[in-house]
Amino acid sequence: MRLAAFAACASAYQSYRTCPAIGRLRAAQRATAGVGEASAKVTTLWRYPIKGFPPDSLPQVTLRENGTFPQDRLWAVADASDDGGFDASAPQWVHKQHFFGAFRSRDRLASLNTSFANGKLTFYGAEAVTTDPSTAAGRETIENIIQRRVGASTRLVTGGESHQFGNTRSGVRNHGDTRTVHLVNAASVEAVRCATGLDVDAAVFRPNIVVEGLAAWAEEAWVGKTLELGGVLLEVISRTVRCDAINSHPVTGERWPNNRDLVQEIADHFPAVGPFLGVYARVARGGTLGRGSHVII
Repeated sequence: MRLAAFAACASAYQSYRTCPAIGRLRAAQRATAGVGEASAKVTTLWRYPIKGFPPDSLPQVTLRENGTFPQDRLWAVADASDDGGFDASAPQWVHKQHFFGAFRSRDRLASLNTSFANGKLTFYGAEAVTTDPSTAAGRETIENIIQRRVGASTRLVTGGESHQFGNTRSGVRNHGDTRTVHLVNAASVEAVRCATGLDVDAAVFRPNIVVEGLAAWAEEAWVGKTLELGGVLLEVISRTVRCDAINSHPVTGERWPNNRDLVQEIADHFPAVGPFLGVYARVARGGTLGRGSHVII
């Protein structure tokens, strides 16, 4: 068991050591591992119907140009007393501090067990509760469940299919749209896991797509490039700066032991990278991709 763990860490370290993934000030040395190759593959596709809720694992997904995963972060649970001025009739990007999600309430929401299918959300517990968030009754049910967890008045909101309650403004800045797709490199996650010794996996970072078969931090070189995944073309528009949301376990919601700061530790262990892990992308060409789809950079 120890030998297997050591081998995984050694592999991740070797990938990092041989991949010159440097920050913006050293762009000339950025990594090019995997460019033009199709050895990397998509292993995970996650959709988060309600911001901050558990993801649904999808076998495949069809994307449209400038869109995102269907129903990804389509709804959000707003703080009824401070919703950031969100207007459903004219939705604009609003900072995540105004919503009960991973950033603000991961300790109280991580233990939720839900799934979304056919337009309905199911909460699993001693008894399953299934509700339709598009109806007033369904929204009230969800609001009441979350209100009991967070101890504050809540309001379930949506801006429709053309609005995503994402964590980044990069889509708005890049192409005037809130919708983006979030990708994470599994090798970078493994490098962090080995460097910190914490129980870190891709779920900590809440991506839509997890890719395996690349060197650690290879994604640092992707901004401005296009990726082909199955029949989809993605234009990488920004790196993903991490926040306090990653300082809790994704399932238990508990803070890391001794209140360790994972954001700071990533920056400390990988100073050439800084507090970043993952990238955001725009769908430049729609199509279908699935688990096992090759990734060509």
